[in-house]
Amino acid sequence: MKMFSKLLTKTDVEKSLVIPTSSLDILPLGGHLFYINVIDNTGKAWTFPCFIQQTEGIESSVVFVGWLKFLCDKDVRVGDTVFLHQKSMDDDCTGTGTQLKIEVKRKIRLLGEDIWAAVE
Repeated sequence: MKMFSKLLTKTDVEKSLVIPTSSLDILPLGGHLFYINVIDNTGKAWTFPCFIQQTEGIESSVVFVGWLKFLCDKDVRVGDTVFLHQKSMDDDCTGTGTQLKIEVKRKIRLLGEDIWAAVE
């Protein structure tokens, strides 16, 4: 199940990923600083520090996601698209759980057609 996707901007790749709070169902109750744990498409686990910024007079707020190490390791660029998925996982010990998965895709031109390829 796709939770969120975004075409990445210069701010997203140079400072932090900016996500409207309305796009995420995983936000904690109370507090402005929290962490999200994700798995990339190679199975590597990542922990991203997140900060909720609420602007006075504006109903919606945004989440800034600290993911610069991930960007460097994956060579993520402006124009790539990031996807966050909530994936059901079967666990023999505890039953069914959920895992947050992150995926980045890049548009490439191949034989005159645009194709979205996974960034690994």
